[in-house]
Amino acid sequence: MMAKEINKRVVVVHWKRFAGTDIDIFSSLKGFCDSYPVYNYHTLNNYLSKKKIPFENDEIKIERQPLIHQVKRPDLPRVLFWDFDFDKLDWNRSYKTIIERVLDKGSPAEWEEMIRFYGRENVFLALKNDITYLSDMTMDAVCKYFQLSKEKLKCYTKKQLNQGHWI
Repeated sequence: MMAKEINKRVVVVHWKRFAGTDIDIFSSLKGFCDSYPVYNYHTLNNYLSKKKIPFENDEIKIERQPLIHQVKRPDLPRVLFWDFDFDKLDWNRSYKTIIERVLDKGSPAEWEEMIRFYGRENVFLALKNDITYLSDMTMDAVCKYFQLSKEKLKCYTKKQLNQGHWI
């Protein structure tokens, strides 16, 4: 027997009395009813489940809509991010860590995918302004690939400033 596919839905509330904020989205009907106790959860749930049409009165129109969830992330292997919860990575906010990891551990194809996702100019800017560490071998590969001098890389200039003392 095949498992029944569960479709995520949200509750869309169209407010008729407010011209400015005419639509609210709730993750569940229960959440809406908890926020607006004047509306009874069981009554609305029965109505929406049986009739499969929106509930409507003078104040509101309530309907269930499918949740359109599009994940925007690069097509990179999970193994590159073994120490992170891959499904919870914020691909935009964590761009420095992701670019650094792909450059350091990734294959040429994975470099191309990272560049496709972030854009060549953004990767270049991250190398120039944000990424503070790359191994010497990775720095050499990055300079060759992007046709840059090491002096353009923040990780190189930082390394030059923080050289250890010799005795």
